[in-house]
Amino acid sequence: MLRNPLAICIAVLLFLVGAVGAAAIGDESNPPSAGYPQVESIEPDAREAMSVLGEPRVASDGLPRGVAARMDARASFGMNPDLSRLSIGNATSSVYVIPANDHVCASLTVGEGASLICPSTSDVADGQAGPATVSIETGDIAIYGIVPDGVGSISIQAEGSAFDVETERNAYYTVVAAGTPLRAVSYEGPNGPVELQIHDPAVAFGE
Repeated sequence: MLRNPLAICIAVLLFLVGAVGAAAIGDESNPPSAGYPQVESIEPDAREAMSVLGEPRVASDGLPRGVAARMDARASFGMNPDLSRLSIGNATSSVYVIPANDHVCASLTVGEGASLICPSTSDVADGQAGPATVSIETGDIAIYGIVPDGVGSISIQAEGSAFDVETERNAYYTVVAAGTPLRAVSYEGPNGPVELQIHDPAVAFGE
């Protein structure tokens, strides 16, 4: 069954235009991510679902200072950037996992900005955490998300084609050309096959 990530996670923009992960419900003065107390430690259910959160935190796990400060000020879903773990790091973009209150957030940093998705911990554990798509500076489309332990690779489904992407420390990240007719991210989850819909952010935002 094709599941739409618009119904299962929240995408927050932190000075980065063009991320599609979900549609927030409510107005900006009272977003659904507000009202959660900020966590001071990693919740046991999150640690159990994602082994990356059980690893000792080292200097490289820290988010860029400006991004961390904005996240800390907003603290969506009670997330705490001081508990972040780096899942995928490269020269241009990195994916971080950030513990929150009954949620686990994932952030893709691009330059001085970042995008953020915050699926519930139960969705992460069940392998149902929706992915996000982001328009990056080159005009291409970045696709990223998080998965529970046991998911070694995911498949990106486009119209008429598909390719596999290996996961790293409970996360995945890839880039496809602008205009790619995206359809879904699929993989074998802990409870069986998973298929999650993805969208071209340029189309979603009417660019």
